[in-house]
Amino acid sequence: MTDEGDPYEEMPYGWEIRPFDGLVGLIPDGIRLGDHRKVIADRLVDAIGELGEVRTSRQTSSSTGLCDHYVDGGLVCFFDDEERLVYLEVFDPAPVFYQGLPLTGTPYRAVVTALEAMNVRLIEIASGVEAPDAGFNLIAPYGADEDHPGRVARVDRVGLFRSSIVAEPVTFSEADPVEPITEHRLVPGEGTETVRLGQDRHTLGARLGPAMQSRPEYGGASEDRYHDHGLNLTFDGDDRLTKLVITYTGATGTARFRGVQLLDRPYAEVVADLEAAGVRIEHGELAGRAPEHGFSLLLHGHGNPAMPVVAVVFTR
Repeated sequence: MTDEGDPYEEMPYGWEIRPFDGLVGLIPDGIRLGDHRKVIADRLVDAIGELGEVRTSRQTSSSTGLCDHYVDGGLVCFFDDEERLVYLEVFDPAPVFYQGLPLTGTPYRAVVTALEAMNVRLIEIASGVEAPDAGFNLIAPYGADEDHPGRVARVDRVGLFRSSIVAEPVTFSEADPVEPITEHRLVPGEGTETVRLGQDRHTLGARLGPAMQSRPEYGGASEDRYHDHGLNLTFDGDDRLTKLVITYTGATGTARFRGVQLLDRPYAEVVADLEAAGVRIEHGELAGRAPEHGFSLLLHGHGNPAMPVVAVVFTR
């Protein structure tokens, strides 16, 4: 292998999907759902010698886990808050196969027809199709859009998951609407004056009004999102609050501790104000933690101090 060019270019064939498990082929031990973040990086280094550019970010402002994009390798790895792989996207230059059928870079309609001929159950999603019994989805620009005559859509990405995405529908709770909560004052180690770790899901629902309810990718048994309040709440199997994320999308609001506004301000400024108020901050990757007070500050993109704080998190 040379030191120049695409480090994956000399790999023998590509990735093969193992449903609900991961990818095998290009590296000896493959990339498996549930693998630790460092294990994946080490395996790639052992196999190709050089990772190239790796872009680390958060999938959304409320994501407590990180995402690593291996640009040269055509891999995007999504991790939970314990750095275990929960979702994986793969695209060219690393070709992907399912039972020998080439997926990435192949005309979308031809792939769909071939999968149907193999009796693979497919369900249409907004950007392509999902194969819920085989553990993957296909993403294709214009793949399901018939309004672009003459344009041949090709499979752009393949996503791998641990359990069916479509099997966990989003529902809305039945509760009387309440006025939006746009100011949250933090209580050390507990949450806010309104919502505290350990509280009962149904009690909170009666207090906070209608919620968008779903099962989270990781970290709990259920999740309630209150967009008007800027709250994402995660519960365990006993319906007790285990994680509280304060973040506003589509609305504006505040989260304050000792008079310091934490959200939507440059991270460096927030840290300086907190330290001036006697709050110690431990710096981490795209995050800062106030260990004596039990909350973390999340950044969305690269760890530039000018980047704004996008969320405040309490975890039980």
